[in-house]
Amino acid sequence: MKKAIKINLSGIIFHIDEDAYEKLKTYLDTISRHFSNKQESKEIIDDIEARIAELFQEKITEETQVITLPLVNEVIDIMGNPEDIADSGEEAEHQQTFHEAYNKSKRLYRDPENSVIGGVCGGLSAYFSVDPVIFRLLFIIFFFVGGASVLVYAILWIVLPRAESAAQKLEMRGEKVNVSNIEKKIREEYDNVKDNVKDGYSKARSSETYRRTERATSDFFDVLGKILLVFVKVILIIIGTSFVIGGIGLLIGIIALPFVGLHVFPFETYSFSLGDVLMPFTDPVSVTLLVISITLLLLIPISAMIYGLVKLIFNIKTRNRGLAVGALTLWIVSLLCIIGIVAFESSHYSDSGRDSISQELLIESDTLYIGINTSQEEYLDDENILDLDDRWFLLEDADAFYGQIILDIERTEGKEFVLDIEKESKGRSWENAAENAANIDYHFRTSGNKLVLDPYFSVDLEHKWRFPRVEAIVRVPEGKVVVLDRQTRDILEGVRNVDRLSDWNMAGKSWKMTEEGLEKIAN
Repeated sequence: MKKAIKINLSGIIFHIDEDAYEKLKTYLDTISRHFSNKQESKEIIDDIEARIAELFQEKITEETQVITLPLVNEVIDIMGNPEDIADSGEEAEHQQTFHEAYNKSKRLYRDPENSVIGGVCGGLSAYFSVDPVIFRLLFIIFFFVGGASVLVYAILWIVLPRAESAAQKLEMRGEKVNVSNIEKKIREEYDNVKDNVKDGYSKARSSETYRRTERATSDFFDVLGKILLVFVKVILIIIGTSFVIGGIGLLIGIIALPFVGLHVFPFETYSFSLGDVLMPFTDPVSVTLLVISITLLLLIPISAMIYGLVKLIFNIKTRNRGLAVGALTLWIVSLLCIIGIVAFESSHYSDSGRDSISQELLIESDTLYIGINTSQEEYLDDENILDLDDRWFLLEDADAFYGQIILDIERTEGKEFVLDIEKESKGRSWENAAENAANIDYHFRTSGNKLVLDPYFSVDLEHKWRFPRVEAIVRVPEGKVVVLDRQTRDILEGVRNVDRLSDWNMAGKSWKMTEEGLEKIAN
């Protein structure tokens, strides 16, 4: 049993025995050393490896998938031993083997070096050893006779491969594809290209046309460079001016924000100043300091950007270190002031407190209708409102802010309907939070067997906003019925029912209280 190695030769993967691998590696290393001092060494070695890979592919069969030492020796015989490369005598030239005779057989390719359209005629001429003009004349004659030559040419163009490598060009002419001939072919191509380029370049440089073209090209690119430079400067000036104008507009907006108001276009428009927005959360002194600090925090860097753009556009070379230090100091003081005020005000939200009201609903029916006070909802809809988190609302020119309640329905062990109003709020301490909860103003009323709930509670601005929350819990005895008005869908939250309907879909239906929860009895 021998160890097999996977190799990549000219982009093709082969499996090779270990001893065969050592033989092939030694052979390729010798080839590389031999051509290492030649300019075209990379092309020669690449073509040799491509030819070896092609020979391996021809020799590998379904029964023989691994390259063995005899196969490597056979390929080396075809390609020629490294010592034969340096030997220019006729002994190596006249050695004949079966493999050499095989390699003298021609293969049909398209000739890229002798092509007018696709190299088909050049390839045919190389294969049959005749002048390519003969094939070109034949194609032209048959084109005028029946036009079939176009189809034949197109088929040959598609079918025949293009002779790219030196090995393929040797095969096309029936020459032996070995190391010596590959080297010779690549060297000839390299020398021809170099000579053509050198001769063409020398002739071109010595001509009057070249000198005129050179001067014209130099003048053209010189003018083009100046035009591009002016164009870039104009674009930069336009962009900079736009930034300056936009910055000035933003600057005016920031200055006006604390005094004129906040406007959101095109969706909604509010006439709330920054102070109006902050007033429910803190005292007037803190609001004033916070407004000034926020204004300076935004105003100073925007002003600095505008100042820098103006200097850049108009190439102003002035330095005012004192102004820069003063502005930076004022910006840092503003930032520290904001942090201090926020830290101080956050102490008002450190604890939670509750205040609860429970009232038994004395109705003679076993069915309770629950609706909302639509007049309050209409009032808020008509007012200019700043919406905070979809549940809290600040009205323009009002002395209170509003929040939406939560409605829940639970089972009670008693025999009467009960309404519990639970208020929550934040504060510096539990006592302060409980006092804030008690200051929440909420109303409801009953009429016959109908309970009408205000959808919103309110808090006077003097008591400040401490994240208030109001939950109305209607407790229903087992076996009794509640009918939910369609308008309650906005305030229902987390109501348990055996039908597993969402809160939104529960509104507008009648429900009977069971041991497991509410059960739908009618649409």
